[in-house]
Amino acid sequence: MKISITWLNDYIKTGVPVDRLIHKLTMAGLEVEKTETVAGDTVLELEITPNRPDCLNMLGMAREVSAILNKTVKKPSLPEIKYPKEKCPVEIVDKEGCTRYIGTVIKDVKVAKAPQAMQQRLAAIGLRPINNIVDITNFCLMETGQPLHAFDYDKLEGGKIIVRRAKKGETIITIDGELRELDPSVLVIADAKRPVAIAGVMGGQETEVTGKTKNILLESAYFDPVLIRRAARKSGLSSDSSYRFERGVDFQMVENGCTRAIALIQELAGGEIEQRQDLCLAKKKKVGKAVTVSLAQINGLLGAALTTTQCKTILKKLEFDVVSKKGQPLPGDRPQILKVTPPTFRNDIHQAVDVVEEVARVVGYDNLPLSLPHITVSNVPAKNTRDLKETLRQALIAQGFCETVTYALTNQAALEKCLLGELKGVRVQNPLNQDQEMMRPAVLPNLLPVAVTNINRGQKDLRLFEIGKVYTDKEEKEVVAILMSGTRGDDWRATQKNVVDFYDIKGVAAALFAKSGVAWSLSSTKCPQTVDVFVGKKQAGKLGHINRKVLQNWDIKQKDLFFAQIDLLAFETNKKVQKYKSPSQHPAISRDISLAVNKEVSFQNVLDLIHNLNPQHLVDVTFKEQYLGEKIANDQRGIIFSLVYQSTKRTLTDDEVSSVHQQICQALVDNLKATIR
Repeated sequence: MKISITWLNDYIKTGVPVDRLIHKLTMAGLEVEKTETVAGDTVLELEITPNRPDCLNMLGMAREVSAILNKTVKKPSLPEIKYPKEKCPVEIVDKEGCTRYIGTVIKDVKVAKAPQAMQQRLAAIGLRPINNIVDITNFCLMETGQPLHAFDYDKLEGGKIIVRRAKKGETIITIDGELRELDPSVLVIADAKRPVAIAGVMGGQETEVTGKTKNILLESAYFDPVLIRRAARKSGLSSDSSYRFERGVDFQMVENGCTRAIALIQELAGGEIEQRQDLCLAKKKKVGKAVTVSLAQINGLLGAALTTTQCKTILKKLEFDVVSKKGQPLPGDRPQILKVTPPTFRNDIHQAVDVVEEVARVVGYDNLPLSLPHITVSNVPAKNTRDLKETLRQALIAQGFCETVTYALTNQAALEKCLLGELKGVRVQNPLNQDQEMMRPAVLPNLLPVAVTNINRGQKDLRLFEIGKVYTDKEEKEVVAILMSGTRGDDWRATQKNVVDFYDIKGVAAALFAKSGVAWSLSSTKCPQTVDVFVGKKQAGKLGHINRKVLQNWDIKQKDLFFAQIDLLAFETNKKVQKYKSPSQHPAISRDISLAVNKEVSFQNVLDLIHNLNPQHLVDVTFKEQYLGEKIANDQRGIIFSLVYQSTKRTLTDDEVSSVHQQICQALVDNLKATIR
């Protein structure tokens, strides 16, 4: 919004230097972005927030300046015009899109140049002077904030106006010379035959006022802001009129703006009013809803010591209706309660804090006293999940993983490609695009595109993880997702590159549970496609090999990818308190056991059996080797593991260790049908 200081002085004499005025406006929430000099006139360009359309005109800015500087505004007088009884033929078909339309036919006007003063004021704010009729509509728009449009009445087919939606296939050549196809959702002003204007946006070239115009029809209306915004976007047009209509013009100004323009037209272009019609389909809103605010509220929120008189003066300057009421008195100043009714052009005032803000910005934010808020010290415990996330994050990074952050949105096609089509995601009602039509019910559809991007660029040894949320139709929860592929490590000493397998992803999960001190288990001890992860008896996730069909769907050429998704809260369920134990200063004794066991027997079975025996002095059991070959039966496998014995009090003897070790060996033979090799 540009304002001319010369034009502003027509309504209010500021009496302060321009730089002082700029500072005052900025401190009142009307930020001045830049200034320029145009033909000796100083022009300010302001950033007006969308909730303040009342400031998008000269009278609105004069009102603001009068409150800030405590000066009086001199508004232009509106004459009482006697209108003829003959009605202008206006029909409103779309009664929701247009709730008020005033059509005035003025005949025998003389189209010429506008007065020099008017041309200068328009040119200063960037509007090109055209002729007196068009310039008057632009002048009144910028003065009052009410958009107006003048049609060449003789060029209107049937001499009538119809406010309706555009018909399919209709077009219009707007006054900028562009042929535009009209969407059926667009509100138009039409005559008996065709559209002659895009309502609230721009008029048509065929009915514009030229030097040959003799009779005009002046339009002043109230259009639905949503429709105007939609029409401006669909047509790719933005005008001074649409900028104000889509933010909401003052309903009362529809008539006042029209009256001001008619008075200027008769003064500068002559003519007689022959027809007039004011179609109003809504109640003429006189005032807004009253808001009650106390002086204690105002001073309490601002930390100030304003008086009732000061507050009333400010609000009345802004054209609020203020009525004093007796409340709880304070020494030297009463009454203490204000009933404040906003004017029709302030639709953003709804509650007491809105009124307080009006007082604050007019006083000036830089003039409010500085004070520290009263802070009560309290102990706010840290959220456990935050620490847990950081613990898991550091544990994964220590194992060579890189963290990814992907969108929490996905689509049904991605789920189908992952063979997860049965999962019920939470649908988005208005998705930005087809790829983000639902909240993700799993992380795999988001991590696989990351894997594809890396693999296609030669990065095949992937270690990726993400800590984030998944969403189902029943719940929202946080999970840890892990993806692995490629070789185990780049070691120049290794003669053969070993690729990661099921036990690598299992080992990563085991390290995380060990870090958290949580006991966990798998639904199977074999190496199937995927297995369920359990904490206690509750399923907490899955881990394993990604189906080859999924890799084909994502066009991933690598043979093996492994993935795990585990609930975040599983890592703090049944969490054991970890206690520090001093290392023993006495030597340890290690004994190996080589067993031949049935292939169905897992090493976990061996561990569970040994720990259940609770053997004395046993401190560690480590798996060392597995053997499958000619020297062992086809239905069996050989396993070798090491047991470590140690005491914290003394050095153990060979006999003590042998006795305990023999008991363990015998238990393995008896319970697992194992053979000592």
